[in-house]
Amino acid sequence: MKFKTKKPPIVMNSQSTFKRLYTLHFSLLFISIAAIIIKAYTIVPEGVIYNELDQSFKVFLMLITGAFVSVIIELFYSLSEGNTSKFNSYKGFVEPINTGLLIALLLPTVTPIYVLILAVVVGVYAGKIVFGGYGYYIFNPVLVGVIFANLSFSSQLVVTGTPLMMLKEALHGGTFTLTNMTELFVGNYEALAIGSTSVILLTFVFVYLCIARVIDLRISGIFLLTVLVMSFGIGYINFYVPGNFSGVFGYTLINMISGLTLFAAVFLISEPVSSPTSRETKMIYAVVVAVLMMLVRILGAETEGIVFAVLFGNMITPFINRTVKRSNSKTLLKTSISLVIIVLFLSVFFGFILQGSLSDIFASIGGALL
Repeated sequence: MKFKTKKPPIVMNSQSTFKRLYTLHFSLLFISIAAIIIKAYTIVPEGVIYNELDQSFKVFLMLITGAFVSVIIELFYSLSEGNTSKFNSYKGFVEPINTGLLIALLLPTVTPIYVLILAVVVGVYAGKIVFGGYGYYIFNPVLVGVIFANLSFSSQLVVTGTPLMMLKEALHGGTFTLTNMTELFVGNYEALAIGSTSVILLTFVFVYLCIARVIDLRISGIFLLTVLVMSFGIGYINFYVPGNFSGVFGYTLINMISGLTLFAAVFLISEPVSSPTSRETKMIYAVVVAVLMMLVRILGAETEGIVFAVLFGNMITPFINRTVKRSNSKTLLKTSISLVIIVLFLSVFFGFILQGSLSDIFASIGGALL
């Protein structure tokens, strides 16, 4: 009996794929250089023995190490396959470098170098190579490496006092005040990921990649819109004071511009290999990821939920690709209306859960039915 194996046919046109990778490559280099410069001026948290220049060099070392290790793994794999022709030009190095840079950018400055190396090895080998390389994997390999690091070495990756952490504490009885908006937009604070801080630069790159058609707005745009609506709804229920929307706007703003919200919209969620294919499935995928991210942020033990959310979205992508009907105006309208209703309902539902009044609402509904 003969068995015939074949890789899944999910690689795009080679020319368009390379164009996308090259555009993404230079965007990542831009964000990487910016992260090094910003870290040189970032306020060092109390108790940290390193100064700003030490922190900046650490970021530089992490980025170089991530890219180098990723390239070495891909090169050894090509050698084992007996075909290294793709490394005859810089073109062959672009995708491995992108993977290594993304993993480094998604980890905090406190990350030990050996943890970064292990994350890159797991992400590149277990997340990509075992499936056949670029274009054939199921889960975003970058996030496979990052979640391995976060789960296996959580005690070495502890970062405190980030805006998102303070926001989460405020939801459970703590206090939160927006202090220096300039530092928040520039990125002058310690964060959960070294590449996620500068809102201004990430917004610039987002617009550029949208114009270059590297980012799919049907995914990234709907993702951001869902986070915005849910943040406003949850913030309104929990922080609105009659005549004063400052708490609502503050909660919404922090959810939008801190953490990995913008970074995910730019570099993670619309990754073409592991995301859906049709118009409706892209919309469903974007909403599912946004809802899960918000769920982890407000109810989960973790501060940031985007890594888990995108990986879950990758997992259900084959299912929604297979089950959602072929795209037409009717299915688009039905999908849009359904998603709007779901997002509004979940915004209210999560908001009342945080407020602690959901049980009272159910009790009053039950009393009215009796």
